[in-house]
Amino acid sequence: MRRTLSMKGWMLSLAMLCATNALAGEVPVSRKGYSLQAEQQGDGPVTVVFESGFGQGAGVWKDVIADLGAQCRCIAYARAGLGKSGTDGQPKNIQAHVQDLGAVIDTLAPGGKVVLVGHSYGGLLATEFARLHPERVQGLVLVDPATLTQRHEFMKANRERVLADDQALLSMLPPAMAADYRLLIGQLDSEAAAAPRSQPDVPVALLTSTQVAAEPFVFEETAQGKALWRQQHAALFAAYARGTHQYYATGHNIHREQPKAVADAIRLVAGSAQTGK
Repeated sequence: MRRTLSMKGWMLSLAMLCATNALAGEVPVSRKGYSLQAEQQGDGPVTVVFESGFGQGAGVWKDVIADLGAQCRCIAYARAGLGKSGTDGQPKNIQAHVQDLGAVIDTLAPGGKVVLVGHSYGGLLATEFARLHPERVQGLVLVDPATLTQRHEFMKANRERVLADDQALLSMLPPAMAADYRLLIGQLDSEAAAAPRSQPDVPVALLTSTQVAAEPFVFEETAQGKALWRQQHAALFAAYARGTHQYYATGHNIHREQPKAVADAIRLVAGSAQTGK
């Protein structure tokens, strides 16, 4: 039986905390040939690490982090080549990005567990990190996440549209991001991406957008694409033993349209992780 998340333990922990001054600042994370720029804020009992969507930096989480205030220690960063983060000039695939995420966690939360929050492509990275390193993850908050199997289903439904979307996106992306996107396409189109994967037993909050765009920019924003998106998320959620799955009548960027909903999901997962429920 799936167990629901509880905020009781979270609220008890907060009630026991004395007022503290929030920590804030930028911290470099060294990698071979480049440095990632991470930002931390707050000094709460739970460390929360944010992973942004494709091409997005740490700033997209500012409203969520502001809602959390000093309740959590929040860490956001930009992936290689984005924002203030450096790059070695080489395109990065999923595995390389997961390794960079691990370096951020090891540098800023050495030896501890974190709540991972990921949006879109960042949600895919969060699920992959949790699958590979469950001992480092206290819980997951997945904000309209991409999945490894979504392109297989989208291509079955409308291959011509998906390929046209690829070309449109590649024509707009800067060269370095376009190189990353080509690697991502190759990985998601591979047979390996369709292989079943088990997920760790951690509390999860999954947030799914349901809004169909009046003028869809990509297939995912069409009625057919959105229906498949919901199916993908339902299948992803079924892989976890405990958690909540909520739907929002928003576009893809739930964390920007309804930041309080994401902050509440983080509180819920943090509380469940502390109480073990």
